[in-house]
Amino acid sequence: MDEWRFLVGEWKGTTKDQFGEKGIIESVVVFSLEPSEKFILGKGESWCEGRLLNKGISLLLFDKAEDKFRRKSFFSYGFVNNEVEYARSNNEIRFDVKVEPLPKEFEGIRWRSFIRKISEKRVAMGLEIAREGEEFRRYGETEYFKKR
Repeated sequence: MDEWRFLVGEWKGTTKDQFGEKGIIESVVVFSLEPSEKFILGKGESWCEGRLLNKGISLLLFDKAEDKFRRKSFFSYGFVNNEVEYARSNNEIRFDVKVEPLPKEFEGIRWRSFIRKISEKRVAMGLEIAREGEEFRRYGETEYFKKR
């Protein structure tokens, strides 16, 4: 968990025409060591051209028994991503994602997410998507810059 503590602080990111949206998406996320130093809590929101898209909370933890990172992400849309690491390097964690409850529009879709360290002050976070029998492709990625 120590190698990801650099996340603690406030981050801001923008992306364009991704995550199923048209236009500029602005996002802010604040990470803290809550409820203890064994977790990294992220609280954030995303806006597209003045319209609130989503608010979310995520909780990153390391499962010593499985030797894997896990993340739970709760979205104002009304669902939760249960994320389990399937690959890791010194600068990236990749997760398989199970969505609960599964929205009707997500039926038949497989999801993956990732967080990639670019530097101590830059990270990229995003999603990949695939339908049955297809290869995963990028659904969206946001590059964040640390504000403080």
